[in-house]
Amino acid sequence: MKNYFFINPAAGQGKGAEKLIKEIEEVSHELGLESSIYITKSVHDGEKQARYISEKLGGEKARFVVCGGDGTLNEVINGSRGFDNVTVGVMPTGTGNDWIRNFPEAGDFMSVKAQILGKSVDVDLIKYSGVIDGKFQERYCVNMFNIGFDCNCVAAAGELKKKPLIAGSMAYLLGILSTFIKKDTIGIQVFDGNEKIVDDHVLLCSIANGSYCGGGVYTMPQAAIDDGVFDLSIIRNVTRMEFLKLFPSYKAGRHLDIPGIDDVIKVSRHTSLKLIPKAGEFLLCADGEITTAETVEFEMVPKALKFNVPVVL
Repeated sequence: MKNYFFINPAAGQGKGAEKLIKEIEEVSHELGLESSIYITKSVHDGEKQARYISEKLGGEKARFVVCGGDGTLNEVINGSRGFDNVTVGVMPTGTGNDWIRNFPEAGDFMSVKAQILGKSVDVDLIKYSGVIDGKFQERYCVNMFNIGFDCNCVAAAGELKKKPLIAGSMAYLLGILSTFIKKDTIGIQVFDGNEKIVDDHVLLCSIANGSYCGGGVYTMPQAAIDDGVFDLSIIRNVTRMEFLKLFPSYKAGRHLDIPGIDDVIKVSRHTSLKLIPKAGEFLLCADGEITTAETVEFEMVPKALKFNVPVVL
């Protein structure tokens, strides 16, 4: 199996790319395996190159290892989607790196050798379609969608990460603080088939395959990446004081055990949903990447991705 490493030089504030390239070359030589390295040049370049290579493979098996964050992983997944001969892995050099937290028993994701010797597992994807960034698109998300408060936190964290010495979880926590001060709500309607299950102005809405977002915030402890359903979580427009009391448990994934939590957080499981904003377009965060969207439909696609899990060395 040939290995292709997609390196996002901007991930993690651009640190360590040269060292990583050297390690890939050394380990590949040690194992006597062929590896190619591609340095992404811009946003969406990883997706374009993944699609180009997938088409050129002609059915030959290959492993795509993404050296970047969840956003770059999302690009390569969308570029290689539909090519069953391609396995996708990730060396988390980004700042959030939430997807890999769903694999607590895996080997070292940052070890090139553990990646090259990794084993493939089948995981679910969420297909979403609608007018996104001004044009109709059909795309796939591997970890989580965030709308409202969480998405606004990601947007704020993205700006903070541009500043020196602020990255990862610290940027997200500071983003939470600034978003908390504003505390905007979003008006949405959510349908499961013909049934309207939400029609309200809410603090946030999450649609999840995985359990984590925001650099380790354990928002969906009940989620599983291979159960054929996704999890919807709606938090009503709580007061700032209620939010402050809830957040430590929410961050640690203990919020569903709080007595009376059903009055604050509505959690349900689905295989398809439609989300309609009450006013125009809204911000949609998919795997940490923010777009604008209008009405969006979501559909679970079971076992749609072969994901490379690094071995324990």
